[in-house]
Amino acid sequence: GRFEILSLSGSFLHSEVSGASSRTGGLSICLSGADGRIVGGGVGGPLIAASPVQ
Repeated sequence: GRFEILSLSGSFLHSEVSGASSRTGGLSICLSGADGRIVGGGVGGPLIAASPVQ
């Protein structure tokens, strides 16, 4: 279903040491459903938008 984003926060740090790159960080989200329920948590793995993001 569709959800409204109530909050979205996080940070990522890209670093490169001796030619090897790495990315550390995290992203958390809080969503509201059409029925008023609120869910949230940490986001893992790649994040892909289903529609244009502003």
